[in-house]
Amino acid sequence: MRDSGKLTTLPIAGAFIGTVVGAGFATGQEVFQFFTIFGWYSFIAIIFTTFLFCYFGMTIMKLSRKIHARSHLDLVKSIAGEKLGFFLDWIITVSFLGVLVVMAAGAGAVAREQLGLPPLVGSSFILLFTYCTVLSGLDNVMKAIGLVVPFLLIAVLGVAFYSIVSNPITTQKVLFISSITPSTASNWSFSSILYVSYNIFLSIAILSPLGVVAKDKTSLIRGALLGGIGLGGALLAINLALVSGLPQILNYEVPMIYLASFFSPILALAYGIILLLEIFTTTVSILFGLVVRLGTTSAQRFFWATTASLIALLASQLGFSNVVTIVYPLMGYVGFILLICLLRAQLRRSR
Repeated sequence: MRDSGKLTTLPIAGAFIGTVVGAGFATGQEVFQFFTIFGWYSFIAIIFTTFLFCYFGMTIMKLSRKIHARSHLDLVKSIAGEKLGFFLDWIITVSFLGVLVVMAAGAGAVAREQLGLPPLVGSSFILLFTYCTVLSGLDNVMKAIGLVVPFLLIAVLGVAFYSIVSNPITTQKVLFISSITPSTASNWSFSSILYVSYNIFLSIAILSPLGVVAKDKTSLIRGALLGGIGLGGALLAINLALVSGLPQILNYEVPMIYLASFFSPILALAYGIILLLEIFTTTVSILFGLVVRLGTTSAQRFFWATTASLIALLASQLGFSNVVTIVYPLMGYVGFILLICLLRAQLRRSR
């Protein structure tokens, strides 16, 4: 797998955003479960989340650049030590497989709700496309992410703006949320940390090599800040749109497509296609990290890419919302250890 050339601010920011905004994020399902459900406090949570994304994204890339990390394994061992690093490394690696399942299930949900196809068709399409891209090298992984991210952000902001204008947010809608019991965390602050925890936990596979191949330290810092702010802006837009769509959105696994359908069936179809492509960028990032970690030769990487794709295809048939509710919070709890190790390493480096 070939290394990409020296990267500047925009490619770094695009890769950061593209790794995080996958099936759960852009469908609205993940944003609803971690933010919207807390009503007015969801907006405070999003500001806090934006800060954490900027900080930890920058920290991972800085530390990786300092030690010239070849993969997330080098970084994890550097910040956590040999024993804890070994544990975290394998938890991260296994979690990659869990996220592949979520991405494949998300593609299946979009195929069913928007295109009227069996979920298996959507899951198969996204995994096959991902499989071919990953085996073609890091250059093509970066190009794929960079091409899709701008379209997704435009689509998310467009749907959110129209939803808010056509169906204004009211106090009654926000109060309605309080009658729903949160399924991910007991309060907004813990939910925010949990959300960043599992996303950084997964993004480390791409952020680590990004820090090494960044053109310079300035590009790295600006890329992390721009990526974190972009994620925060998209979170805010989706959150506003979901509140405006209450209570109808509760009946859908892909609420953002439901909101897009109010504007036009064509827009809903276009959003569904863009969403599939965005699910693809996250799936590519995750499978790439998994394959690079487990395989050192072309034959080994081929084997692991094939095995992981087949497992994800079978497990994705459990259903999208079920998988999101189970997999992501579990990864978030384990990710706390990684965040603590990053904080400790950064403080030690500052001293």
